[in-house]
Amino acid sequence: MVPSRYHDQYRKNQISTSSQGRLILMMYEGAIKFTTLAGESMAKGDVANQGKYIQKAHDIVNELSLALDFKKGGDVAPRLESLYQFTLSQLTLANIKSDKKPLLAVLNILNPLLEAWTQLYDASTNTGQDEAAQPKNIASKI
Repeated sequence: MVPSRYHDQYRKNQISTSSQGRLILMMYEGAIKFTTLAGESMAKGDVANQGKYIQKAHDIVNELSLALDFKKGGDVAPRLESLYQFTLSQLTLANIKSDKKPLLAVLNILNPLLEAWTQLYDASTNTGQDEAAQPKNIASKI
């Protein structure tokens, strides 16, 4: 196996063993990465890579949209759906017009969403005890 195959296998194993929350974070990170790479390709005049990276970001955001659970998501799911649809339209516009402004709009949406999901993920995986904290007695009022 060549090194790129090792990397691919590692990524596949990482994805297949990750929790749902971690997968969502990985998807946001990927969408941000590919949107950034699309902007860099656009600045270089590399239309082929621009299109490739925009398509990858588009696919990820589309998958996030399809994964929304409107029954469990309350009023958050329709709002996320609206943001995702706007993001998809901006990615398409950026690709058609080779314009970086829509890519910046996408990043202005995805970065705060990544931060919010990271906080939710950290809160859900945090046991509430760090190394310096002493475990509290359940019976105590402190």
